[in-house]
Amino acid sequence: MRWIFRIVITLIILAVIVVAGLFLIPTDKIARIAEDQFEKNTGRALSIGGDVSPQIFPRLGVKLEDVAISNAEWSGKGPMLTAASMEMGVGFSALLGGEIVVEAFDIQSPVIRLEKSKDGRANWDFINDLGTKDDGGDDGSTDVSLPLAQITNGTVEFVDAQAGQSYALSALDATLRLADLKGAGQVALSALYKGQAVKVSGTINGVQQMLDGGEQGVDLTATASGNSVTFKGVASLDPVQAKGAVSGSIDDQTHLFALMEQAPPRIPQGLGQKVKLSGELTLTDRQIFLRGATLDLDHNRFSGDLDVALQDKPFVTARLSGGDIDFSAMSTDTSEGDGAANAGAGGWSDARIDVSGLSGVNGEFSLKTKSLDLGSLQLAGTDIAGTLDRSRLVLNLAQVGVFDGNVSGQFVVNGRGGLSVGGDMKASGVAMQKLLADFAGFERLVGDASMSLKFLGVGNTMNEIMNGLKGSGRMDVGSGELLGLDIAGMIKNLDASYQGEGSKTVFEDISASFAIDGGMLSNSDLNFKADLLTATGNGVVDLGGQTIKYRLAPVALAGRLKDGIRVPVIIEGPWSNIRFRPDLKALIDTELEAEKEKLKAQAKAKEEELRAKAKAKEAELKAKAAQKLKDELGVDQQQGQSVEDALKEGLENKAKDALRGLLGGN
Repeated sequence: MRWIFRIVITLIILAVIVVAGLFLIPTDKIARIAEDQFEKNTGRALSIGGDVSPQIFPRLGVKLEDVAISNAEWSGKGPMLTAASMEMGVGFSALLGGEIVVEAFDIQSPVIRLEKSKDGRANWDFINDLGTKDDGGDDGSTDVSLPLAQITNGTVEFVDAQAGQSYALSALDATLRLADLKGAGQVALSALYKGQAVKVSGTINGVQQMLDGGEQGVDLTATASGNSVTFKGVASLDPVQAKGAVSGSIDDQTHLFALMEQAPPRIPQGLGQKVKLSGELTLTDRQIFLRGATLDLDHNRFSGDLDVALQDKPFVTARLSGGDIDFSAMSTDTSEGDGAANAGAGGWSDARIDVSGLSGVNGEFSLKTKSLDLGSLQLAGTDIAGTLDRSRLVLNLAQVGVFDGNVSGQFVVNGRGGLSVGGDMKASGVAMQKLLADFAGFERLVGDASMSLKFLGVGNTMNEIMNGLKGSGRMDVGSGELLGLDIAGMIKNLDASYQGEGSKTVFEDISASFAIDGGMLSNSDLNFKADLLTATGNGVVDLGGQTIKYRLAPVALAGRLKDGIRVPVIIEGPWSNIRFRPDLKALIDTELEAEKEKLKAQAKAKEEELRAKAKAKEAELKAKAAQKLKDELGVDQQQGQSVEDALKEGLENKAKDALRGLLGGN
């Protein structure tokens, strides 16, 4: 055990010698050594205006008061750094050898001024200030080792004259570990930026090389008010570039946008109140490219590629795909509304539709999903491309699965100075029962439809939009059923409540065109075809008021009865309680008109009969007159000759004969 005691005694003696030696060194000499070494290594002057005192705890070294580091020659902002005090730790082993080697800095309450001139020079570029050596084999840089550097309660002011921007950090606490300026440096800092807590920590593989503008390996994590980002790859400072794996999360939109000095947009649940992102990042000058990205917007997950141009308003280009996506909050979230739905009236909602989220960015995107829930509309597979420009969203629908069918065309949401929605779309194979059940609570029409629709609605609520809707369209429904309505039974029984077995009307085709103005849909050319039944129709649907007033004119059994059975049907009432009833007044009017026509026909036939009898009697009298002329006067009436002419001719002949006799002629 004797050798153990010898080691302990030796260490104690060495410690006493070192401490005694330290206190015997003049403080002004220590200050001059520190100033000379700093200027040699950085090219900047270090001035110590206050006391220089040796210390043992918390580390062996000296404490400098009233410290300043000079700025670049071109700067007019004063010292690059001023500090109330700076503690410098010295190397124990070097001190035994008679040298002072600074191993630690601890700067208290510094003010650090960072600048970038209009021509791109940076005041933190110490190596350029040192110049280049003349031996041709050295780049002019000097090796610096700094096992530990700390800043406590500091302030950082950064002015970028090139970009015309300035930033400031306060309450800065930072730690830097740098064994070799050309080696790896570890940094950890926390500060307040715009009143918010910001933290950065990580490793830079080659500090000097990065300061010289080269790319170096970087592993960094930054957090701010519940938002965080982690990067692992390579990066450079001049120009600012990066490439590597990135992941991040946004849990506090309000504080994030406050850091960017922007008002936070109101984002509905499912569209990114909380965001998680990961992928391969490439960062160039004001450009961000993310490949192989995974993007979580609340409970919705997408994958694909993202590009962001960092302009005054970011421009985002996205190519994304997703599974079952839930955007139902777009139509159901009313926390910013100015009223509830029209309770009791079953009307459209008066809740204000908030589309402020469209103002946050501009961009272009494409989206493919397995399904998409929009709240009032459920979509199956989607293939959508779109553009967002100054709060105007244009969606080009290549293929959207909706109500068992497909929709294509264009849909526009314009949030500039209010809200308007419009579209020009075509649909095929749409299940009408599902469509009408979702939009009108009407489930009686069963069949697949092809449709075309152009529309425009303006307003800040669904109620305003639907009451002012304009547009036009056409609908063609193939074979199907009209449930709860037995038109043939109603006609046969003249009973509006007649149901019959199955209570439905099977049809072969329904076609109609329509126009929309002021929320009123009008139609005048409905064509309805069914077995033993056809119908035409016209009327209006009040889209704003959710009511209908329509008249069907069916003709039943036209192939079996001479004229068929005709009983118009009135369809009317609110969407929640649509009623069907035969138009009895029209039926009575029709029957009266038919009876009138029948009587007219009978009268005409009797008139024709009497005319025929009169004509025959007239012919008979003429024949008798002709025979009498012949018998009594010897006049032979010629065909086509009247009795008067025949009689005149006979008398003339008689007179001629008598005159010849008197004259003795032949």
